[in-house]
Amino acid sequence: MHFYRRTATDNSEELARAIPGANFHCVADSGPSFGGRYWHLHLDGVVLSRLEVDQASVLTVDERVPDFSVWHVMSPRCSANGRDVGGQDVVMVRPGEGGTMRSADDAQVATFGLETSLFAETPDWELPFGPSNARRAGRWHVASVAARQRFNALNQTVLAKLNVQPQLLEMSATRTTLRNALLEAIIAIGESGTFRPDRAAVGRHTRIMARFERTIEEAGDKPIDMLELCRRSGTSRRSLEAVVQLRTGRSPQDYLRWRRLWRARAMLRRPAEGTTVTDVAFRLGFWHLSRFAAVYASTFGERPSATLARASGSMRHKNARSLARNR
Repeated sequence: MHFYRRTATDNSEELARAIPGANFHCVADSGPSFGGRYWHLHLDGVVLSRLEVDQASVLTVDERVPDFSVWHVMSPRCSANGRDVGGQDVVMVRPGEGGTMRSADDAQVATFGLETSLFAETPDWELPFGPSNARRAGRWHVASVAARQRFNALNQTVLAKLNVQPQLLEMSATRTTLRNALLEAIIAIGESGTFRPDRAAVGRHTRIMARFERTIEEAGDKPIDMLELCRRSGTSRRSLEAVVQLRTGRSPQDYLRWRRLWRARAMLRRPAEGTTVTDVAFRLGFWHLSRFAAVYASTFGERPSATLARASGSMRHKNARSLARNR
């Protein structure tokens, strides 16, 4: 099986849908808008992907594809699983548990995934990153940064080339050459480093964070209190506060408000008929309208009424053009 796709968007939900096998959340910490790009290449059991976001972000990935061993080469500003990522680290997120990445600025993550069947089919290759580490989250600490840099460069080059010439995948000889090049780069990383598991608490913290994120997502626009958040996250209030603060830099309450602020922006940018700022604010739990407007303006560079007016004007214009075509 082989396929390639690229997604470029200013909508975090659209970007989330582009990432296969994951429940993905991205909340930008600053800037008036979200911007992200995602590339994904699958070549017969080998996956290559790249994620770029423009603002400082919190990204939580949950329920990773269980049949793949997935590893991330992150830009220096990132942290993962509650720890900063060093320039010689390749990070693993435990299958089925996911992880959280934070960045103090724009971020890039180059990822490779190996289908578990490859390790059984090709034992002579001595592929690293295999079943022996499959149940542990941790880091492959590369002795020399050269192998890590070569992989990152190959990641960018291959995906950039396919973006211009996607027809390259139509030829079996090209697919084989690309797959061999990817495997060689991955093997080079493995041969120049050693695996260091994250401490046991990291896995438990990741599960708490994943359940916390899932609870927020499932609640949607409905109100949810801290008692319910703790119950559904499976932990005490103090533990939840400690984990969320470590992973996102915010308290659970602040993070929930932050997520809903971005939800408010999405609703105002794509309003249903009759939508008002007051309706959106109250629906998402912002009971103090002037404070909501002030926080919204400081975050997105405009008042919520301006976002709604622009979106409503655009919608009226589209409807008018549609009516004109149908006459």
